[in-house]
Amino acid sequence: MRASRRDVLRWIALTGGAAMTAAGVLGATRRLAHALATQPGSAPLVWLTGGADDLNLLAQLGRSHPSLLERVFAQWDVAAYDALAPTGTTAPDRIGAAPILIVEHLPAAAAEGGLWDALMPWVKQAKTVICVGTEACYGGTYITPESARRLTRLCRAEKTPLIKLPGVPVPPHHLIGTLSHLQFVGFPRLDADYRPELYYSDTVCATCERRGDLEDGRFAAALGGAGCLLRLGCKGPVTHNTCSAVRWNGGVNWCVGAGGPCTGCAEPGFPDHGGLGLYGRVPGGALAARSFVLENLDRAGEALLGLTALGIGLHIIRRRLDRTRARRPRRHAASAEPRERETRP
Repeated sequence: MRASRRDVLRWIALTGGAAMTAAGVLGATRRLAHALATQPGSAPLVWLTGGADDLNLLAQLGRSHPSLLERVFAQWDVAAYDALAPTGTTAPDRIGAAPILIVEHLPAAAAEGGLWDALMPWVKQAKTVICVGTEACYGGTYITPESARRLTRLCRAEKTPLIKLPGVPVPPHHLIGTLSHLQFVGFPRLDADYRPELYYSDTVCATCERRGDLEDGRFAAALGGAGCLLRLGCKGPVTHNTCSAVRWNGGVNWCVGAGGPCTGCAEPGFPDHGGLGLYGRVPGGALAARSFVLENLDRAGEALLGLTALGIGLHIIRRRLDRTRARRPRRHAASAEPRERETRP
């Protein structure tokens, strides 16, 4: 039985929502994959890994969801896999429709010709380029940031839509849901870093089980201890992902749940984070914890100073008015007294 558009939209909403269970997300992901596989006219996939690290999505799917990985290759039209070669090979003629190019690895930015020459025809022909993993999205340990920026510039020059799905590794439902959105709904809304807002609009701090500790000012003194891990370098307030809602290992746990701080693996600055490192404390001014108190603390201080200044100003004006009013009766009395004396016989 073929899935209806309403079913697909419901599954996409489930994989993107905050109040979700791991079983529900996995089930929705499988149904989305099946809906994509059986949808007529689905765009072919060109999947390039080319030596990416062992935490890539294919490895993740193969270990945790082998049936889903099987479905990807058995039912989807994977037109090319690891097809990039330093021979200047162009996109195969047998791909009639514009493919979706999934990129997990990039050649060195300094390399002239070779792999970059082989990559350009794929980018030109692609319907959409999807970077999978933080390395391909922003660079980091295996891929230089300049290589990631070069791909972004190439997509802009060729006017090829670009989507980035960062994470170490990427949750499978991020890719399945994004492909489904492209197929059944249209191009997803992206944030400033090319990430789908469906999965990267909220911070992990927003749905963290230790959020109450942050609001109440209870902070852990050591790894594994009770309380918010912000003072131990947690990047949750500035990391946009679904880890705290979906979790890992079949929904069993995630970094903060295991007593360790979030390392911000889905953010452009990972792993250095502008010199903070994995466990450097996030500066107070950079917090984005979706907390009214934290987000508006500076504004509240400015408003309080403004109100104080206004109050002082009003007090000064009031005192001057009171002095003016106090003088007026005395002046009239003094001027009236001589007139009364002059009228006496």
